[in-house]
Amino acid sequence: MAKVKTLFECQACGHQSSKWLGKCPNCGAWDQFLELNSKQIEVLKEINPPRKNFIGAIPITEVEHEKVERFSTGDKELDLVLGGGIVNGSLVLVGGSPGVGKSTLLLKIAGNIAQNNKKVLYVSAEESASQIKLRSDRLQSNSDNLFCSLK
Repeated sequence: MAKVKTLFECQACGHQSSKWLGKCPNCGAWDQFLELNSKQIEVLKEINPPRKNFIGAIPITEVEHEKVERFSTGDKELDLVLGGGIVNGSLVLVGGSPGVGKSTLLLKIAGNIAQNNKKVLYVSAEESASQIKLRSDRLQSNSDNLFCSLK
């Protein structure tokens, strides 16, 4: 009978080890190693094949641009800050002090995107659906493609 191969991977940084470790030697995270079964190891090898001909560091001037598809937020200034719009599948973190307008800005952007035939889910842990609807009415952001989560 063949020996079952196991692999442990740090969920914080992706570092792999043949044995479980309490602390990751790569990133220092504690209790982040999970055991991967043989099927998971096969999938990892398929999506992350070993690099061949890795040449190391190259000058930034030699890096070629990749074409990345973006879509507009409906706000020229935000599109500019995001490098031309939102990249499909990306995550954008918006931060700021309480009361500066983060929720209002994001609801307006969500409405803009929804009005361009994209489905948008607006999630809030602080406001009720009724409060979100009142702000959406004020911002004229209503659309059948804009959904809000319910507490």
